[in-house]
Amino acid sequence: MNANSFDWRNARQLSILQSLLAVFAPSAFAFVGFHAVLPAVVRNGTPVLIAYSWVAGAMLLIFVLIALFLLRREAKEMGLSLWTRMCLKKISLKQWAICLGLAVLSVVLAAGVQGIIPPVLNAVGFTIPGYMPFFLNPSVNAATAEMNVVSPGLALTGQYGLLPLIGLVLILNILSEELYFRAWMLPKLSRFGGWSWVLNGVLFALYHTFQLWLLPVLLISSLMFAFICYKSKSIWPAFVAHLVGNVLLSILGILALIAA
Repeated sequence: MNANSFDWRNARQLSILQSLLAVFAPSAFAFVGFHAVLPAVVRNGTPVLIAYSWVAGAMLLIFVLIALFLLRREAKEMGLSLWTRMCLKKISLKQWAICLGLAVLSVVLAAGVQGIIPPVLNAVGFTIPGYMPFFLNPSVNAATAEMNVVSPGLALTGQYGLLPLIGLVLILNILSEELYFRAWMLPKLSRFGGWSWVLNGVLFALYHTFQLWLLPVLLISSLMFAFICYKSKSIWPAFVAHLVGNVLLSILGILALIAA
């Protein structure tokens, strides 16, 4: 087999049960980290944003290493280069334009859905845990909320050292999700034909059961990113869109609060 040519159908395929296990094992790991370890660290006196960065960063680093291990092992089995098995295929400018257009559409749709989450949560009496950072809490308006609500335990003004810390977490988040769910898992669902991207998108959304309140938003972006990767056979568009979205929605927002 050509080390630079990857036919997704040749990847060892996952059954439905294996797919569920491949999603819910890391989901359970993340649930323990975010809902047991993180609150314990916060209760110990660590500010929420710093505690989140430490806990999330450690878990995501493990996730990235696992994804790389799985991809490298399968690349060797299939006689592929690791780069090829990571689905880092070059795509045309036309494909870039279409894929990034779809990514922008998903962001617009997700933003519209996110706006209805707070009233729905209020109606059902669901409260987002206070140990979650403000950018994962759609009920917190960072532009108008008090600083002790936006960043409990830490006034953000002048805290520029937070930017590289949170930036590293966001990069690890992108790498873990694109390498594991799109590069490793999606080709292994080819047995389901044209439904493979739908299954991948739904499973990726369900992985986020530790952030149950974000599932409606995540389902939209999950399906769109899975479709983009399925059509392009590359994770580059989703990776870039993911990176740009995180910079615009998280990093710039935090920078504005720090510089205020």
